[in-house]
Amino acid sequence: MSKTSSKKVVPAKAAAAKLSGKPSVAPSTALALPEGVKLVRNVSLPSLVMKTEGESRTLVICEAMHESRVPGKKDANGVQEKPATVCTVGDTETGEQFMYLVPAVVRDNLVQSYPDDDYVGRCFHITHMGKAEGKRYSNFRILEVEVAPQS
Repeated sequence: MSKTSSKKVVPAKAAAAKLSGKPSVAPSTALALPEGVKLVRNVSLPSLVMKTEGESRTLVICEAMHESRVPGKKDANGVQEKPATVCTVGDTETGEQFMYLVPAVVRDNLVQSYPDDDYVGRCFHITHMGKAEGKRYSNFRILEVEVAPQS
């Protein structure tokens, strides 16, 4: 996991434009804001959790992964779990931004393959592959992709 002091941040719109060669859908377009009102910052992002086998998303990672400020749940023995690893992502299909609860398998693969938070600003197609046989965790397919401009 990255150090929060070196947190790298790329706005979803800029990251998607850089990767696809075109501006992405502004998150405010899905919000139906009154005319003349411009979105400055989405303070309360909806959460994105990929728990369904076969679920796929193409996401632009907008910031370095970090520990959530929300404390982890207590397990069956009453032991406090570590907070979730999270990061802001942009969905390339809808233009929506989410607070992505990063599965440990995804986190570990991205940190190993992209040192120094180099995954920030890149686009990934992530697919939930289901539970690994005999394991407690799920497998994920992670593909770095480029988003083609739409005509």
